[in-house]
Amino acid sequence: MSYEEKRDEIAEEVKPIVAHTMPFHKKAAAKIVYITIVFTIIGVLLALFLPTHMFPFSMSPEMHDAVLTFVVFTIAAAPVAALVYAIGAYSLIAWRKKGANNNEEPPEDGAPLHGSGLITSLWIGTSVVLVLFLLVWGMAELSAETAQQSNAIQVNVTGQQWMWTFSYPGTGVTTHNLILPEGRQIEFNVTSMDVTHGFWPVEMGVQIDANPNVIDHIAATTNRLGSFDVRCSQICGLYHAYMQTKGTVVTKAQFATWLASQGASSSSIQSYALSGK
Repeated sequence: MSYEEKRDEIAEEVKPIVAHTMPFHKKAAAKIVYITIVFTIIGVLLALFLPTHMFPFSMSPEMHDAVLTFVVFTIAAAPVAALVYAIGAYSLIAWRKKGANNNEEPPEDGAPLHGSGLITSLWIGTSVVLVLFLLVWGMAELSAETAQQSNAIQVNVTGQQWMWTFSYPGTGVTTHNLILPEGRQIEFNVTSMDVTHGFWPVEMGVQIDANPNVIDHIAATTNRLGSFDVRCSQICGLYHAYMQTKGTVVTKAQFATWLASQGASSSSIQSYALSGK
């Protein structure tokens, strides 16, 4: 046996002992943990600061809850995604095949890996807790979004290729621009005259499909004066991209004045716009 062969044989015998006594911070697992921590911090920071630049400003509690849900879900998912990315990044950097000779045979497979009952239990337990948390949060937000007050203002929404029509029951007012009073819950009764559309008052933070021959309901509470966009969120034909209009939130007095300017009677305005204050 040559010197080189003897040296390699001894090295193979010593390797398990060295690996067992190696300090944790020098092991591959430790390095992956460190990378995971860094990636998790980056993910949490992105979740906290990106929404202010990604989302439109909020004009309702529902929009605030939608942004909060995005932040919470992103933070909850950050450690899981970070671990996946860390393993991938470390594998590409530390365990890649080095050298420029592409004619070399690939190395032999390593020793079989044996599972750890503790790690498996922790992984399954963490996944179950995470999924249950997201489920409970999502169901609570959905329940809050669909809850309607007894004095909610009713607005009928009709989609058709390629425009929106809004009517205010009991007033005789119909318009293509959505006007809403501040500080009131609005219940949208949504349907379609032709194909499926998607009613999406963007800054209100709610969205619901508009289906032919079906009336669907969604509610939002206005809490800020100003203009907002109303778009179609379902591809509905050739001019889908142009199926958008403007909405405006005004004071209650301005809303009553606007209804009167559209031909609503004083009695209908009193019962519709000013009731349940």
